[in-house]
Amino acid sequence: MQKNNLSRFISILLRIILIIGIILIPFIPTIFNLIGTENLKEFSNQTIFYKIALFTCYFISLGILYILILMFNHIYKDNPFTIYTEKYLKLLSFLFMILSFIIFIKLFFIPTIISIAICVITFIVSLCFYTLSEIFKVANSNKKELDLTV
Repeated sequence: MQKNNLSRFISILLRIILIIGIILIPFIPTIFNLIGTENLKEFSNQTIFYKIALFTCYFISLGILYILILMFNHIYKDNPFTIYTEKYLKLLSFLFMILSFIIFIKLFFIPTIISIAICVITFIVSLCFYTLSEIFKVANSNKKELDLTV
């Protein structure tokens, strides 16, 4: 299938965001300190659990971007109704569920309204990706049955 202009733009944008995200890994503490507020401690003064959670969320986000790039490329190279699309969607669902869980745990230590919103949004996105993976699973099964009858 041929990519249209919007698809090309999204593909390039995903790659640029991933590359910038990888480049910024060593600068996370500096960025954290720059965007912090006066009631938020500096990165070096945060607990080890907070630092681990922050870096885990960051790497999960990079993983999500990478899987989106893989899935996007796979859809245009091959038929989208394959087992790989279903697996990519389930993996995205799992990663968003982990993000939701980490943010939920964070709510017990640093409760903010934005954290509640992000926790709910990531949980809903996880459910959406899982539902979509099940739709692709059924579509793939129907495609195989159709191929066998022809």
